[in-house]
Amino acid sequence: MVSLKRKKPAAPQPPMRRLAAPRVMTMPLTEVFEKRRTSRDFSDETVSDEDLAAVLWGADGINRKDGRRTTPSAMNWQEIDLYVVKANGVWLWDAKNSALVFVKDHDRRKDLCLWQPLVKNAPVHIVYVASNDRATNFVTEMAKNVIRYVDKPELSEKADVALERARILDVGVKVQAVYMACAALTLNCLVRMTFDPDKVSETLGLAKHQTPVCIQTIGYKPKSLLDLAL
Repeated sequence: MVSLKRKKPAAPQPPMRRLAAPRVMTMPLTEVFEKRRTSRDFSDETVSDEDLAAVLWGADGINRKDGRRTTPSAMNWQEIDLYVVKANGVWLWDAKNSALVFVKDHDRRKDLCLWQPLVKNAPVHIVYVASNDRATNFVTEMAKNVIRYVDKPELSEKADVALERARILDVGVKVQAVYMACAALTLNCLVRMTFDPDKVSETLGLAKHQTPVCIQTIGYKPKSLLDLAL
């Protein structure tokens, strides 16, 4: 008697929402640097898909056929994920599909703020998350093996510090890219460290190997004082 093994059903994929084509940013680079600034006041107006797509593409978009990105990363780890928190839930940026992948529903923006009420109501918060399990490749593993072989604990400690600095640098270049995109799109922008890492990790549903590094808040300029008061 022949028994047939049934294939396990594939795990359901989370919903994905493709964004509109990014708005083309034509502002001259010199003017972008002149207009780049930090702002702490935001309208609660929803950021359009075209503007959001342009910002996310600038920070972590694909600009070459080999899959490399608009911003550099150490040894091309691509270990930084961008979580987008809006009034309609938590989403994960998917650069390959220029889409947002659903993570959680409900408005969780307040979980990302400590004592900044004007920031809490901003329409978009981008959370930069380092996936430490991806911060490795053949070169880094070979270097670690060499250090173990020569039995130099101080070298191993310095190597770990260097890798941590690399992850921070990888976030930094994305933060600057978002600042520049926001300047070109006349969006207000604020990068901040004022958040509870444990609360943010819980809100995003992060694994143990994932670490929230910083948050960047974006939104349109308030139209009036009344807009700020709402």
